[in-house]
Amino acid sequence: MKKLFLFVVFVLSFTNLFAQSENLIVMTYNIRCVYCEDSSSVNHWSKRKYLVAYLIKNHNPDLIGLQEAELFQIKDLVEMLNDYNWIGVGREDGKERGEAAAILFRKSRFNLEEEKTLWLSETPEIVSKGWDAALNRTVTIVKFKEKISSKEFYMFNTHFDHIGEKARTESSKLIIAEILKVQKNLPVILTGDFNYKSNAEGYKHITANLLDADRITKNQSTGGNITFNGFGKDIETDNKIDFIFVNDKINILNHNIDTTTYNGLYPSDHYSVDAEMIFK
Repeated sequence: MKKLFLFVVFVLSFTNLFAQSENLIVMTYNIRCVYCEDSSSVNHWSKRKYLVAYLIKNHNPDLIGLQEAELFQIKDLVEMLNDYNWIGVGREDGKERGEAAAILFRKSRFNLEEEKTLWLSETPEIVSKGWDAALNRTVTIVKFKEKISSKEFYMFNTHFDHIGEKARTESSKLIIAEILKVQKNLPVILTGDFNYKSNAEGYKHITANLLDADRITKNQSTGGNITFNGFGKDIETDNKIDFIFVNDKINILNHNIDTTTYNGLYPSDHYSVDAEMIFK
């Protein structure tokens, strides 16, 4: 009887792992920088980091594209969450200084094959600020392989400038050019805070080459069409600036914007966005 029980447990575990290798949950989330609020504020990272971790745990994503993530914020989250590793560099020095467009990934599911960071500028290989941008901006590029299926795919995660309109448009072109170099027959996922809405030129350039997960989901999207909330003080109608894009090697099953607050507290000044997907 004990042997039979152990066999059933093994089969169920294997079945769960196999099922896990099929569907993929991807999240994009601007978690708001550490020092953007005074330490006495309820919105300071030291107080709300637990809400961010709790929200992420509720969705249990396999991959997370973070924006405005300083390195010790990433380390805080990895410590509170189970089974994640991460890739990212500070945008100010290519090492540890400044915010990172970090990617968290489930280490029990994926092997990391390649990684690099480019700056969104005329000189992307070096630390730099591009066009009319107010700040250095980056894109993190990673090639993963699923451990069970051996399927390979790319994930790009980015955060566009909040001031420079030209910078946002040119950043869109730069990232698409990079995607066209690598995608071949592989699935590609692009996540980020793009700081523009779907009527922007940059969005149009991206969707001429990729698909907006929100627009192609099999089941109706949930959570509305706002992703920036300003901690509840700056909510505009249809202000969706955080997106998940995919190429035509991926089907989207579900798309969700999580507008949850906790006793009136916002985990971040952005809502998280997640999509459940499957490779074709």
